[in-house]
Amino acid sequence: MFPTYPEAVKMKHLAQTIYCGPPWLILMLTFLPSLLLGCGPALPQEPLPLRIGDQTFAMKLACTPATRERGLGGVRELAADEGMIFAFPQRSVRSFWMKDCFIDLDIVFVDDRSRVVDLGQMKAEPPRTPDESQAAYEIRLQTGAARSRNPARFVLEFASGTIDAIGLSIGDRVEFDAETLKSVAK
Repeated sequence: MFPTYPEAVKMKHLAQTIYCGPPWLILMLTFLPSLLLGCGPALPQEPLPLRIGDQTFAMKLACTPATRERGLGGVRELAADEGMIFAFPQRSVRSFWMKDCFIDLDIVFVDDRSRVVDLGQMKAEPPRTPDESQAAYEIRLQTGAARSRNPARFVLEFASGTIDAIGLSIGDRVEFDAETLKSVAK
């Protein structure tokens, strides 16, 4: 019923052979597949260069729900050659409001082919007052929201006056790494 002494030694040796080895190797073989499966494309390095005509802008990125929600909220100034690009997983009609944004902005809606599909201006909204409910504040923000009339995959925000200064129009092409942004937008 029980193994004899020599058989028990062989079984013990077999167990040590199977389970012995560097612990790091066992951990690596266990976790490496899940790490590799979880890796997606890396975000491009900020600032992302964006060209419109002969002008280049240094763009901050908003590719996730959290970064898109934050946007340029809290920003008190934006240089003439700076902006933010919002990338979405699919194209859709977009609506943007000015929550916690202290500066006027120009907004540009861009399709999958990097073509401008709509343009607008957004005025800074005063911050929420202590006696204003969150719902009332959001209603106030929605009344001043900029909405695209056509589906957009990307939305660009620039300092106020940029659209007029560079003569941007619907149908113009915007040059940036759209394919990478499409792959990282969540």
